[in-house]
Amino acid sequence: MTAEIHSQSAFKARKHDFVMQDYRLKFEKGKQKEFLETVIKEQFGSQAGLGSFLGCGKRTVCGWRTEKNNIPKSVFQKLIESYPQYKKFEQFIEKELPWNWGWIKGGKARVSQNRDLHGYLKYVRSFVSHRIRKKPVLTDVENLLLGQLSAEDVDLLSILAVCTLTDGSLVKSYNTYRINFSSSDEVLIDFAYALFGKLSGFCPNIHSGSKGGKIVAITDRGLGRKLLNLSPEYRTFPLNEKNQPSISFLSDKTFQTKVWAIRFAFTLDGCISLPKSGKAELSLACFNRSTCEEWKKFLLEFGIKTRFIKSKKSKQGVAGIRTYVFESIYKFYKLGGFVDKVKISRKSKRYCGMEKNQLLAHVINLGIQKGLLKELGQGYNGDGEDRTHALPVISRVP
Repeated sequence: MTAEIHSQSAFKARKHDFVMQDYRLKFEKGKQKEFLETVIKEQFGSQAGLGSFLGCGKRTVCGWRTEKNNIPKSVFQKLIESYPQYKKFEQFIEKELPWNWGWIKGGKARVSQNRDLHGYLKYVRSFVSHRIRKKPVLTDVENLLLGQLSAEDVDLLSILAVCTLTDGSLVKSYNTYRINFSSSDEVLIDFAYALFGKLSGFCPNIHSGSKGGKIVAITDRGLGRKLLNLSPEYRTFPLNEKNQPSISFLSDKTFQTKVWAIRFAFTLDGCISLPKSGKAELSLACFNRSTCEEWKKFLLEFGIKTRFIKSKKSKQGVAGIRTYVFESIYKFYKLGGFVDKVKISRKSKRYCGMEKNQLLAHVINLGIQKGLLKELGQGYNGDGEDRTHALPVISRVP
C-alpha cells in the first residue's frame, strides 16, 4: 500500500514538472477505448479506481475512455510499466501530438496583444460578477433562534459541526468543499440557511431533497477547512479507518455550547417515543460505533445514562444510543429538550405533525403522575420552588 501511494505521488510530481514536455497519443479509432476498458475491467473495476491510481478524476478517465480526449504519453507509459501485458497496444499508436494540441489559443499571449487591457479585464469580470454573493438577510424566524444562540455566547461553528455530523455532509473534492444540510422541517431549514450565511461569506442555496425535504448547500473552502479542524471526518463510514467522525471538539467548549449541541443532535437524529405499552424511550440514531461511544460519555457528564442500540443490519453492529430511564429523560428535558417548534416527521405515523417538545412534556407529565419524580427526589429545587409548574398539560395524545 505504501509503495502504491509513493508511486502515485511520484507520478503527480512528474506530471507537474514535465507536463509541457509530455505528448498526447493518437491511437487508431476505437483502440484507445479498447485499451482503457480492458485495463479497467481486468485491474481496477471502475473509472474511479483507475483515476485514483493515476492521480486524476474519473471524469478525466471517462474523457480518455470515450476518446473525447487523447491520452497523455506519460499515462500510457505508467500503465504499461505497471502492467506489461498491455504493451501490445503500442502497435495501434499512429502518432504523438503536442501536449497542447487542440487547445484554443489565448491566455497571457492574448492579453498581451490587447491594446485596451483595462477594458478587456472589465469585460471579463462582467461574466464572473454573479459569483460575488452577499450574505443573506435573516428573517424574524431565523433571527429568533440564531439570535438566542449568539446571546448565550454559543460557538456557532461547533453547532454547524454537530448539524453536519447528524443530518448533513461535507464533501471535499480537490480544493472544493461542499457542505450540505437536509431536513423536512422548515424551522431547521431556516436555521441552517441563516447559520451558513452567518459563518460564510457566501449565500447558501436551497433546493428540493428526497421525500419532500429540502437541502441547504454551500461551497466554501474556508468554512470546510474549519469544520475539518473540528472533526477529521463527517462520513459515517470513512475510507480511512484512522480518521473517524468525532465530537471530541465539544470537550473544551462552554457549557451553553455543549447544551445546544445535545439539543440539536437529538432534534436532528433523535426522537422521543411513547409506545402504547411499555416505557418511554429517548434515542439518538448513529451508525458509527466510535461516535456512539463518544456521545455516551459526553451525555454522562449531564447525568444522561444511555446504552447502545444493537443492530445486526448495521455495518458496525450499532444503530445509536437510547435510554428508558425516566431520570435521564427528565435531565434532557431540564436542558431544554428539543429545539423549539420542530415537529415530528412522517417516520412516526402516530405522532406525525406534533412538536417534539410537546411529546417530551407529555412523557414528563406521565412520569410526575406516576410519582417517578418524587421517587428521584427531584420535584423541587434547592430554593423550594416547584420545577414542574410550567409543564404544559396534554389531555390527549393522538
